[in-house]
Amino acid sequence: MPNLWPTTSPVDLAREPGHKTKVVTKRRARLANLRVARNTVQILSCLVLLYVGWQFYRFVEHFETGGSTPFVARPSLVEGFLPISALVALKHLVVNGALDTVHPAGLVIFLTILTISLLFKKAFCGWFCPAGTLFEWTWRIGQRLLGRNFALPRYVDYPLMALKYLVLAFFIKSIILDMDGAAITAFLNTSYNKVVDVKMMYFFTKMSTEVAVFLLGLLVVSALVKNFWCRYLCPYGALLGLVSYFSPIAVTRDEDLCTDCRLCTRACPNRIDVAKATSVESPECVACLSCVHACPKKGALELRALGKRRVGGWTFAAMLLGVVAVIFLIARITGHWETSLTYADWSFLIPRAESFRHFY
Repeated sequence: MPNLWPTTSPVDLAREPGHKTKVVTKRRARLANLRVARNTVQILSCLVLLYVGWQFYRFVEHFETGGSTPFVARPSLVEGFLPISALVALKHLVVNGALDTVHPAGLVIFLTILTISLLFKKAFCGWFCPAGTLFEWTWRIGQRLLGRNFALPRYVDYPLMALKYLVLAFFIKSIILDMDGAAITAFLNTSYNKVVDVKMMYFFTKMSTEVAVFLLGLLVVSALVKNFWCRYLCPYGALLGLVSYFSPIAVTRDEDLCTDCRLCTRACPNRIDVAKATSVESPECVACLSCVHACPKKGALELRALGKRRVGGWTFAAMLLGVVAVIFLIARITGHWETSLTYADWSFLIPRAESFRHFY
């Protein structure tokens, strides 16, 4: 398999005369650590989610077969794939003052992701999201095979970017504005919502031809155009981008040290003109740190907290994982992680999962 993340840094391409070899080597190592830190978190996240998916498949299989296969405890982390249900649960908490007991981990994960975006830009998209990782690897493979990726012209790019905000607006209107407290409670207690995680699994394990063709087409397009899904279609990313505006952490550029080489802008996979920004505030920034890795001038481009204190790659990774660990631990200790549904509930619901619709 080709090396998707070459170790040669643009430092080698734009090294200033007079740099000492030891200084350059040290900086190169620090820059490489930025990429290694993110790739490590991405790979670990994917491995955890693959394990969760396998465990959940075995859990469902037990009830589908009438108990003839071994029982496996349901992994609550699977509720992270239910953002719409979590948004309903969030309104239930705000309007009705009660926590959803059917998918409590879903709300916890949703609030954790919002917290990450508030504190660390859209780092969930760039460090944790399995779709983000998949599509990043897809365009990198496309770049290796074709020698380049393609950028849509701005008159096409900007209107397409509006699509994810329109989808987000639809969900906000449908849930936040149109559903009252009674409707929220009714939805959370439907059989459909109780097995929505099972139905999500069936979306992939019992995929229709139309869905398969769509996903295959999306992969092909993503190999050609960087982050096509994330940039144009993902409403979750749209929401996180809006929240990330308030983040105290951002990539900052020192205009006095900047050499105007524009390597940072060329390195950004989300088409942000980093070379013109003092602080990168774009909702498209996923804190991937590609721009920082590309910068040849020490101190010219750094990830900083409140525009002052530099944040290293492994420090950033530790902060991200620390926030996740603390929130998840609190949820477990306070009893807001495991579902209230029982073995008997699952025995009734799962064999009938495909027959349930939204409101019955």
